[in-house]
Amino acid sequence: MKTNDKAFEQYGVKYLSPSAINKFRKNPAKWLVNIAGYRDKIFSPAMTYGIAIEQGITMGVMTSASINECIDSAMNEYDQIYKKIEEEKAKYDFAKCLEKQISVGEVLEKIIPMYRQFGKPIACQEWVEIYLDLPIPFKGIVDILYEDTVRDLKTTGIMPKEIIKTDYQNQLSMYALATSKRPFVDYVYVTKYKRELISKEVTNVDENIKNMRRIAMKMWQLLSFSSDIHEVCAMSCLEPDISNEDFMNQWSDTERKGATLLFDLNT
Repeated sequence: MKTNDKAFEQYGVKYLSPSAINKFRKNPAKWLVNIAGYRDKIFSPAMTYGIAIEQGITMGVMTSASINECIDSAMNEYDQIYKKIEEEKAKYDFAKCLEKQISVGEVLEKIIPMYRQFGKPIACQEWVEIYLDLPIPFKGIVDILYEDTVRDLKTTGIMPKEIIKTDYQNQLSMYALATSKRPFVDYVYVTKYKRELISKEVTNVDENIKNMRRIAMKMWQLLSFSSDIHEVCAMSCLEPDISNEDFMNQWSDTERKGATLLFDLNT
């Protein structure tokens, strides 16, 4: 199929992130709705917790700060996020957030010394990019980069499965290609009684990159249909399910409004 070199540019898409690839893979209609501008800032207790833990660990591995200072830095992230929630007047489960927040200190006390055994990283929270025969690059933010490994931090309350999620494989494979380092997913596994660091290496990098390129080509082809997003949605023949009956396929009010308009769901 013929592609338009300006297809991404005309919709303001300057690069493709691993999360964009994964979203299109699972829900291409929502990806179209999002690039059309129908999206909300999302706040969740799990996300807040992950950001705070990441901040504490980053400070712990990049500086000689005490564990208590790292904990203070993590708690400060909560304050900053709470301010944003208030500014956005967003819905948020503060009670659920507090349940997770009370474990932050114990988790960092256990996990930071484990990370410090790896030595000091080259960088943390660093942008990387690669080009794969598309008019725009793939870009993402590496959590922790060492001399021989690139690592991404995931907080979870569920024991990680033996097979790494495809979303994570795609993300780490892109980082591996961009940095020429061995890619690892680092799960900070936290339950009522456990605080563990479980590392798993992504080994099928070439296959994952091949799949990501194929998905990106489909994104390019789809946007090449037209410079009118309404026409793109119509020509895509996609039928978004915005019922929110599926727990794993939730649409915000703004996204549902956009999908209804762009895909003519009321006609």
